[in-house]
Amino acid sequence: MIITDSGIKLNPDKMIKEELYHCIYENRIFLFFKDNEDVLHCYEISDIDTINQIKQDPDNIDVILNNLAKDYSKKNED
Repeated sequence: MIITDSGIKLNPDKMIKEELYHCIYENRIFLFFKDNEDVLHCYEISDIDTINQIKQDPDNIDVILNNLAKDYSKKNED
């Protein structure tokens, strides 16, 4: 993955299947992964609190994203 002023450049052929890739671009978090069928998925996180948590502790992105998903699920249960 290469980040430039004009955007994010990916090389899906070099991506490992089912591995999460992330980057910060224009103060947003982008998540990419290629599934077992070689379909590339892209998600954007624009929540400022989550972005700041990931910026402060990028090694724990999995924990931060899992907590975000749990919080989102709880909000939708109500």
